[in-house]
Amino acid sequence: MSEAKILNVPRLSDSHMPSLDQLLKLLDVCRFMGLEKNLDNLLIYIADQGRKALNADRCSIFLLDEERDEIWSKVQLGESQIIRFPRGAGVAGRTIELGETILIPDAYNSPLFNPDVDRSTGYRTRNILCVPMANLDGKTIGCLQLLNKHEGDFEPADETFSIAFASQAAVAIESAYLYQEKARIIRDLSNTQVRLKQKLDQLEVIRELEKAVNESSNLYDFISSVIRKAVAAVGARVGCLMIQTENKTWDAYAAQVEEGRKVSHWTRAELDSIYLKNLLKEGKAVIVNSLQRGDTYLDQISEQVDTPLTNLLAIPIHQSMDPHKTNVSQGILEVFNKPSGFLYEDLAFMQIIGAQIFSLIMRKQLIEEKKRSENLAAIGQVASTIIHDLKNPISAIIGCAELLGSRDQMAEHQVERVCTIIRNQANRCITMVEELLSVARGERKFRFEILPLNEVLHEVEFMLQAETERHKVTLKTSFNYAGKVRVDKAKLMRVIFNLTNNALEILKADGHISIESHPVDQDWLEISIADSGPGIPPELAKTLFQPFATFGKSKGTGLGLYIAREIIHDHGGSITLDKEYKGGARFVIRLKQEA
Repeated sequence: MSEAKILNVPRLSDSHMPSLDQLLKLLDVCRFMGLEKNLDNLLIYIADQGRKALNADRCSIFLLDEERDEIWSKVQLGESQIIRFPRGAGVAGRTIELGETILIPDAYNSPLFNPDVDRSTGYRTRNILCVPMANLDGKTIGCLQLLNKHEGDFEPADETFSIAFASQAAVAIESAYLYQEKARIIRDLSNTQVRLKQKLDQLEVIRELEKAVNESSNLYDFISSVIRKAVAAVGARVGCLMIQTENKTWDAYAAQVEEGRKVSHWTRAELDSIYLKNLLKEGKAVIVNSLQRGDTYLDQISEQVDTPLTNLLAIPIHQSMDPHKTNVSQGILEVFNKPSGFLYEDLAFMQIIGAQIFSLIMRKQLIEEKKRSENLAAIGQVASTIIHDLKNPISAIIGCAELLGSRDQMAEHQVERVCTIIRNQANRCITMVEELLSVARGERKFRFEILPLNEVLHEVEFMLQAETERHKVTLKTSFNYAGKVRVDKAKLMRVIFNLTNNALEILKADGHISIESHPVDQDWLEISIADSGPGIPPELAKTLFQPFATFGKSKGTGLGLYIAREIIHDHGGSITLDKEYKGGARFVIRLKQEA
């Protein structure tokens, strides 16, 4: 029985020298192997060229898989299947383990040869030459196995050539491995980059939806923004959002994403669509990449957006995403007409958007409701201020009417004066309403005149007299500036009446209000309004002239002093609280003198 022998590389003699044809073949093969980077192509080429160079019937390449502790054959010419077997098994396994060439002249007489492969394939192995393939570090990565030399047995020259050939093949294979690993890493990084960009795009869409809640002026604009962003995010052309109302009907919003296309809005009693059957019944998302005509629901959407619908992705919008509760579908978000068709990646992204939409819509509705409440509150505050400011002229009118009741005791000029006051106060009521509306609209209109200040203050005194008497409050006046001022008479009187009215609401019987005027220097004069009330706490003094700041009045709106300050500032003057004043509150109005 012939035994297998393990050959060490001998010192080369003539019999061991490869032929010239083999050396030329090796040179050509080395050139090609240095250029080929595809591992599959390289293995096929090495096996084919090795078979031809050594005039063998077959050539196989076995590679070591250290992670799986196996040996596998990617290419075996003449066989279609891939062979895998445990590390160290068979001739190839022994060659790889020892790192040395194995030559078997008679395969069936060698204990290393396993004839089961021949029996299963019908092939007859005569002789074997198996050469290890080592990389530049000397590590064996596989082996080159040749079967059945066509003429005789494998010779020492064949062994020498195969060793050189296998060494070059090992370097080329490892180079291809490294190249493919580099390509795989680059591909993985590229895929990771794409996925990260997709995630960032998704986050950006969600951020834009959050932003749209605050920027959209109304619910329609917000829903329009939701549809356009969702459609653009998945590369579709048409979008539709269905929202179920309290009476179980459906509000529908649909549009193409082309610039200038308005979002259509209509109401539908029910969603009778064969494509949405499972969605409505079980809350399952739907992808249909080939829509058929005849679905009345989709035909209506197609009519609204003026384009035929070709494919569909629809997701349910749930009121509750709590896994312990039954999710109730409150709406459906649909996108249509993606040129390349919808993928499950699109579905995953749309589900992320859908999870946000209902809460965002609810938040937008709450924001709108809050704005409506604020507008109603503002209307109420303006109405309160109108009522507040109308008290003084109405009281003056009432007082004058009482005087006219005893007109038999009045001189003619006094009657005329009282009638003039009534007319002025009625006009003042109209003017104040117009002013408040102007303030609400952000408008400021003034009718400035150059008037004697005493004329204005005496008219104020006359109109206040009846009101102070009714409250049993003493009115004291001291007008020490006889010059003129440039004022809007009605607005200046309104400021003074506002201050005196505030005092009357706080003062008890036997209290007093004083109005004084005097020059400060050659350019400025002061008008002071003081009362004998409890005064204003220091902690409130800083915010006293701000909107809605109030003190000591059960029905105060906090707008009177704010409006008073704005009026005096528009006169080029100032109004302040005298913090040094003792025994009550004292406000000081400073105005410029007019020559």
